[in-house]
Amino acid sequence: MTSSHHHRTARRLAGVALTSVFFAGTALSDIPAAPTPAGEAEKKFGGLVDGRVGIGQVDEDLFLSINIGTVLTWWKLGVGIQVPLRFRVMDEDPQNDGVLRKEDWDEVSDWTRVVRFISWGTPDEWLYARIGVLEGTTIGHGTIVDRYMNVIDADHYQTGLQFKLDMDVAGGELFLDNLIDPEIFGMRAFMRPLQLWSGAPDLAKAFEVGFTLVTDGVAPMHYVTEEKPRVGGGFDIVKQVNEDGELVVTSEAAVLVGFDLGWLWRPVDWFAFRPYTDVNFLAATGGTGFHTGAAATFDIASVVTLGTRVEYRVVTADYAPSWVNSWYEIERVDYLPAPAGPAPRERVSKLKYYTLLDDAGEEDARHGWHASLDLTIMKAITFWALLEDYQGPDNANLTIGVTLPYIAGVRAQVYYSKRNFDEPSEAFDLDRGLFVADFRYKFWGPMFAFATYSREWRLDKDPLSGSFGEYETINDWDLGVGAEFEF
Repeated sequence: MTSSHHHRTARRLAGVALTSVFFAGTALSDIPAAPTPAGEAEKKFGGLVDGRVGIGQVDEDLFLSINIGTVLTWWKLGVGIQVPLRFRVMDEDPQNDGVLRKEDWDEVSDWTRVVRFISWGTPDEWLYARIGVLEGTTIGHGTIVDRYMNVIDADHYQTGLQFKLDMDVAGGELFLDNLIDPEIFGMRAFMRPLQLWSGAPDLAKAFEVGFTLVTDGVAPMHYVTEEKPRVGGGFDIVKQVNEDGELVVTSEAAVLVGFDLGWLWRPVDWFAFRPYTDVNFLAATGGTGFHTGAAATFDIASVVTLGTRVEYRVVTADYAPSWVNSWYEIERVDYLPAPAGPAPRERVSKLKYYTLLDDAGEEDARHGWHASLDLTIMKAITFWALLEDYQGPDNANLTIGVTLPYIAGVRAQVYYSKRNFDEPSEAFDLDRGLFVADFRYKFWGPMFAFATYSREWRLDKDPLSGSFGEYETINDWDLGVGAEFEF
């Protein structure tokens, strides 16, 4: 099957939507919060209105950006609405048609961006539902789906679905990447069988068994190529890019299944501990992953909240932990250089990479680990980090994020992520890395000045470029003023 794959870069939406990229996936486990005493939840109405005007760069062009958004809350219901517009004021080669940036509105799913989200509850409650931007979706213990983001490219907006239900005895959770043009689906069903035995001790009732199924129905496999005339005669074989600026690929289904055991111990309201074991399989290659670890949360008088997760892994060479992660929209089409073949080896899709390892008979077990940390102070200052590594090439991943509330009129948010590197010296190399920083300064009442910088991905669509059809990282920025009002 042949399909056009939507290139996903690492640029978030302007305005209200920008904030969500930084700490969307801060929850390190599915440990629920301590029960709220009856009567504490109040049906209050509130909201935030945010508007900004700025000048910034997207690819080589300069744009005037205007974004007006609001977030409305009533009890457990939340609604986010936005109107992001970008007008081209400087058009560099290759030339574009029109003043309004057409990539923001040229797909059916793009028009759903006006409603950024509709949600009910929070992920740590017994019932949670969300339609809109998926901001760090994790399924189960995160060994297959960990902090997945469905919108990391402003050119291709997606309205997804996330749902979670926990009825004590049993429950489930699911997500869908795009309601308009679905490609990626995941679900987990779980049961606590000893809840059915009235004589079981409370500790035993917390024992849980689960089953997970995740599918990417059109996972990119091969790039479709074409002949490109060469100056001076002859031709080059290049990847094919369609008229919408998307790589054309052949695709196959990537299916992952998993079985897990878990147990939750909460001796006091301010401490919870969850050990777990997962066994997962990648159907296309027969690859297997064994994960065992523990997650813990500490809530010290609601002043300091600390979450940690440590995990040990044993995986076959033709399997990858956390297959659907924050970068999956990029990795599924542009992953790593092919593991074998004459140099220079062409970069291939994620499914193709592990299929090649399977074809080569790579079956040796590889050992590794994962460690992650969340720290929140005064429900305002947040720091989180993730580091993982296991045997084999290009298997280290690092993510760091920090957000500071308004202090002396200044607010800051920074996010950095680097995946698939080997040496510590590569950890902070911005080439093929993701970095986003957002700063605000309130200079008068609700008025603020802002500066945003991002190191992002893009597909080179310039037919005269030597890297036509290839992915590369570029610098983008945005400067301007805005205002926000809470009510």
